[in-house]
Amino acid sequence: MPRAASICLVRGCAQRTARSGRCVEHAPPERPWARKSARNLHRDRGWDRHVRPRALVRDGFACVRCGAREYLEVDHILPIAKGGSWELENAQTLCQPCHQDKTTRDRRQA
Repeated sequence: MPRAASICLVRGCAQRTARSGRCVEHAPPERPWARKSARNLHRDRGWDRHVRPRALVRDGFACVRCGAREYLEVDHILPIAKGGSWELENAQTLCQPCHQDKTTRDRRQA
């Protein structure tokens, strides 16, 4: 059995819904922030699913600089903005403080 048509959630509007429970007139605008930035246009989704976990395992779930085992992040050794790649060879495990220090140094060198 088909669903009954819904009406717009906006008070006083009796038009049928189009998206997000609202009619065409009251539907929220497209989210421009949902698009990828120019820097990440060519980013491979494999980073989060393949490279990041492998880097963590390879580095023994510890920061490669100080050996910390908490607040770990996987960092690009050579930043993408400076020609680095999304490959495992360009990944390293760092704790948040070490990652912040490295990022600061990378930005100073630019």
